Amino acid sequence: MCGIAGIYYHDSTRRVDENQLVAMRDVFTYRGPDDKGLYISGPVGLAHRRLSIIGLSTGHQPMSDPNQKFWIVFNGEIYNYRILRKELEKKGYSFKSESDTEVIIYLYMEYGNNCIEYLNGMFAFAICDESKHSLYIARDRMGIKPLYYYKTNNEFIFSSEIKSILKYDKIEAACNGSAVFEYFLYRDVAGEHTMFKDVMSLLPGHYMTVDSAGIDIVKYWDVLNTDKDHSLDKNSAKEQIEYLLQDAIKIRLMSEVPLGTFCSGGIDSSLVTAMAAGIAGEHLNTFSVGFEESDYDESEYAKIVSTRYETQHHELVLGSSDFSSLLPKAIALNDEPLHFANSVHILALSELTKKHVTVVLTGEGADELFLGYPRYLIPELAKKIKHFSWLTSPLLNLLSRIHKDHRIKKLRDYSQLDMQDIIMMNAAVNRVDVVNQIIGCDIDKKLGYRNELHDSVLNYKSTIEMVSLQDQLTYLISILNRQDRMSMGASVEARVPFLDYRLVEFANSLPPSIKLEKTNTKMLIKEIAEKYLPREVIYRRKSGFGVPLTKWMRDTNGLGKLVKEIIYDTPGDDYINIDNIRAKYDEHMSERADNTEILWTVVNYLIWREVYNI
Repeated sequence: MCGIAGIYYHDSTRRVDENQLVAMRDVFTYRGPDDKGLYISGPVGLAHRRLSIIGLSTGHQPMSDPNQKFWIVFNGEIYNYRILRKELEKKGYSFKSESDTEVIIYLYMEYGNNCIEYLNGMFAFAICDESKHSLYIARDRMGIKPLYYYKTNNEFIFSSEIKSILKYDKIEAACNGSAVFEYFLYRDVAGEHTMFKDVMSLLPGHYMTVDSAGIDIVKYWDVLNTDKDHSLDKNSAKEQIEYLLQDAIKIRLMSEVPLGTFCSGGIDSSLVTAMAAGIAGEHLNTFSVGFEESDYDESEYAKIVSTRYETQHHELVLGSSDFSSLLPKAIALNDEPLHFANSVHILALSELTKKHVTVVLTGEGADELFLGYPRYLIPELAKKIKHFSWLTSPLLNLLSRIHKDHRIKKLRDYSQLDMQDIIMMNAAVNRVDVVNQIIGCDIDKKLGYRNELHDSVLNYKSTIEMVSLQDQLTYLISILNRQDRMSMGASVEARVPFLDYRLVEFANSLPPSIKLEKTNTKMLIKEIAEKYLPREVIYRRKSGFGVPLTKWMRDTNGLGKLVKEIIYDTPGDDYINIDNIRAKYDEHMSERADNTEILWTVVNYLIWREVYNI
């Protein structure tokens, strides 16, 4: 696990400045505290920071082939690299290291741009072909590892993190005005664009070539291209899922340094922990976060799993004051405003984890693949109750006033929309009318990537499948971004076995009727988990690793103090109406309304502007 960066000039007579490249590399020392390297050849420069996990003594980067024609910088892990190595050795390739990085070089030499089709792992890498004065850059299928870039007619800059790109002399940090509306609506910017003007993200499942002719981006894998398999029954599906998950965990236990799991007490991370403990055959380290607020605290379930599998368990309790003190650091690490409040807790947990292990397995991805979010049920339910709106509308209005469950409010709002808008808005955090009150100017409200994706998923017959696939290409990417930034901010590598591409393809091949039984979300995973976990861990109300923001914002200390200072001491900008925001804050504090979500969105945005001097 590492950090990579690079500079490419289209003019072959220019030379990359070493100091410039070093500045880009060393802004994220935490991504690779164990080693560092540079490669500069005239108009091309590659930089690398290394967190040593495999091939500890022989994996220095940038790495080249024996003839020094091809040079690579690589961030990630290739889990099937030993199998690939044996196949390459049969073809005559000789290896000088024990690292997975060298395997990628030879795969590229053997198969060219198609080399990524052989890789099972999480990765972002760049290969320079000296003879062709070209770059080949690729990102893994699900987008577990990040890759950003900036381009002009004369130069191309890339890196694992946006802050690294901003270290390039000619690039000034500026807000991408066309992304502001989308951020306030979804608290995330999906697709190629970011919150920074002209800084782009290479999409998951894509590679790009950069040469004197320009830039070409190619999609090599797509979750939307998975064919349905109607021949399987539920039991056969469970057997295959269990086998694939077991194997995904087994190959992710590959490490030359200590490892453990993030075990929150939820079903997904608990199942990963249980399987990992069985495969490892020795005591694992497990890590969880607890809350003083009992409604949010899942630590007792994490302890149940730890006790059953005899893990070395480590727990962190993070209160409002600690949360508020870590929030600016989390935003700085994230590069963009935070989507999830629990990013702060993952950062704190990663800092604790680093004292014991360097690698952790986590449970991300199961909800999106196996229909685990209750909000996935809303589109179909909204369609049914719309026929009885004369009865359901007043009832939902009443329930939304007396019940805290945000899904009731969503159902109330969505029952007034047509089906296309319901699906589009399924992952939205804030309502359009609320965002319009906050936005202080006439800005671009087009949701380009989301609209294109939305048009694609509407080809599916099942509404629940539409929102699941939509989430895999939007919401899930923001979850993976959170995991990468916060864990790497503490020099910890996080691995996600549920997102092994074989398991993703199989999950998406299953008809929704096999995954869901009435309203029993994530049914297949729950039934598999019965072999490994107590029922009290499996069949309980889904928490989703929530954070008691509503209460904390109303406190006079900790987060409440920070929120007040940010909202009243920070001037507005060209995009937001600070007076309306302050009115929302006053409403929240007087308990006339619960404005937690929009206030959290605004505070993140304002701190982000301050951190990056925008």
